[in-house]
Amino acid sequence: MTILRVSHLTIYVKDQAEALNWYRDKLGFMVCMDNDLVVPGQGWLTVAPAGNPDVQFVLMSARSADDESRIGNNLMTVLRTDNCYAEMARLTAAGVLIVDQPTAVPWGISGIFRDLYGNPYNLVGPAR
Repeated sequence: MTILRVSHLTIYVKDQAEALNWYRDKLGFMVCMDNDLVVPGQGWLTVAPAGNPDVQFVLMSARSADDESRIGNNLMTVLRTDNCYAEMARLTAAGVLIVDQPTAVPWGISGIFRDLYGNPYNLVGPAR
């Protein structure tokens, strides 16, 4: 037996519809699953980069004080792109909060943005 890969990342949200709109409309993510039967009493809503559902983001509604305390407190998640400059420009135009503009680093081009709740994302692409 062996661990093969990460399949889901959980992001606690205040409102699933609001979070879905942000991840779909700002990041261009697609809905992978929207099902009330997976987790009884709560919608199971997952999104992923368009065309790449291998790692899905679970947009999990906070249901307790502990869950609420997790909103906006995820650790840095690294996302890969083929053109960091162009993607960060698109995100800026979409109104996404850019924390660090794309810059050259030893591993490529890197920029940082935050989602609607303040969770940080490092967008990384190849050097030009």
